[in-house]
Amino acid sequence: MLILKSSSPRRIQVLKSLGLKFDVLPANIDENSQPGESYLEYLKRVTLEKLEKEKASKENMYISSDTIVVNENKMLPKPIDFKEATAMLTELEGKNHFVYSGIAILIGENLVFDYDKTEVNMKEWKLKEIREYIEKNQPFDKAGSYGIQDKNGPVLTIKGSFHNVLGFPLRKFYLYHHLWKDFLCL
Repeated sequence: MLILKSSSPRRIQVLKSLGLKFDVLPANIDENSQPGESYLEYLKRVTLEKLEKEKASKENMYISSDTIVVNENKMLPKPIDFKEATAMLTELEGKNHFVYSGIAILIGENLVFDYDKTEVNMKEWKLKEIREYIEKNQPFDKAGSYGIQDKNGPVLTIKGSFHNVLGFPLRKFYLYHHLWKDFLCL
């Protein structure tokens, strides 16, 4: 059985679009960064911690994922309120930044961690447009305060994977197809 350790609607959407059958069993972990932790160390730690309480089982395959937005070597988390979302989108406005999505796959004793990286170019927009976007899309569950899938959103172009920015590193998932190809029923 495939078990997704996330309740992210976007991760669920990606796996459903692949025709995979799976259960959703979100992990309850502390997602605060640790002192001195780099953003890639954070990504790996959080992605792997979502699997920590799972017992090795050849009958189950566990997948966890996490996504971070990094601008000028600074990680932009999920905003806590409208003011923070406005500040983040104002900071990103008209600039390029990077989105990293980590993936961990656990089958039996086999544990794999990897991540993908996508460069995102944001459009230039006025403060009024930023506020309207936040009011309409409520991006409070999204790192960096935006969703690539949002209509009239802030993303101008990307270099890399759309799904990575969406929140699931699909290219990396397929890279490890050899681990799960015989395991899953489509």
